Amino acid sequence: MKLEDYNPHNYLPQGYYPWPDKINTNVEQMGIDYRNWIDTDYVYLSENIRERYKSMNLHRCSARMYPYASYERVTPMHRYVVFHTIFDDQLEYATEEEVSRYCDRLVAIFRGDSLTPEDPGYFIQAAKIRDEFGAFMPDEWMKRLADTFYTVTRYGAQEEATYKATQTVPSLALFKVLREYSIVIFPYFYLVDAEFHTFLTEEVERHPVIQRVRSLWSRIIAWQNDIQGLKKELSKDTEVMNIVIVLQRNYNLSLEDALSGAMKIHDDDLAELVALQEDLPDFGKYHEEVKQLFLGWGSLIQGLNTFYLRDTNRYDPECFAWPDRETEDTSL
Repeated sequence: MKLEDYNPHNYLPQGYYPWPDKINTNVEQMGIDYRNWIDTDYVYLSENIRERYKSMNLHRCSARMYPYASYERVTPMHRYVVFHTIFDDQLEYATEEEVSRYCDRLVAIFRGDSLTPEDPGYFIQAAKIRDEFGAFMPDEWMKRLADTFYTVTRYGAQEEATYKATQTVPSLALFKVLREYSIVIFPYFYLVDAEFHTFLTEEVERHPVIQRVRSLWSRIIAWQNDIQGLKKELSKDTEVMNIVIVLQRNYNLSLEDALSGAMKIHDDDLAELVALQEDLPDFGKYHEEVKQLFLGWGSLIQGLNTFYLRDTNRYDPECFAWPDRETEDTSL
């Protein structure tokens, strides 16, 4: 198979997952909002990059991932999706030290630090996310979100930067662990709490089944992302942390065989997640809440895949918002 013949629809078609495929009724207003955010707080990005982000239709991504949220609640979720997307993209050429510096400042803001005159618009958006969630979610939940953001950035994005810099790939076993974090998706798991007006107690949150579900959920989204974004990532020489690329390089596979191997890993994780959903332990008075959260977690997986297939040019190599490597500008 030649790369130009590759079509993700043949691997992850719309409706592939066994959860509802819906879109938030506030989607049009969300589009107005996010384009305004781009023009207000992301002006440190070049006009070309800002226009590329506007063309990605990221409001439809948020609306599909969180279809059940009210406008009040979906706004900080949506703001976080845009924030995270730009954070992830603009670190494409960043060093481990740069990732660490950005992470520390963002976590401090999420935990309550005041903004300074030196903080660019990206950090202003982080403070707005914190304050908007603070209007309806408890402080303990915001701390959980901040701690999770730190974990995935420290053990995901920072670790990934080293492999990108050296153009090496880890073993498949190590990659599976690192990719679960480098997709930087764990915070999205907690946004579903806000969608459904839920805050799991620490006892329920620490339950081994919830922890395993979070792990599987993050991995499935990582494999989905790697398969949907494959053309973009193979168009540059910097991206090595992709399940297809790791399989190719570790086992000297053809593109077609590596894709088959990636789908096998994806489908095995999906089957385990569905099996756990169908045979949950008894969570007592929180059991119905956990079942509802499963609906939200699954709908997010389904909605994100539909967004990739129907709504965006995000992973078109010619449309992606690559950082300006020529000027060595990796700042956010």
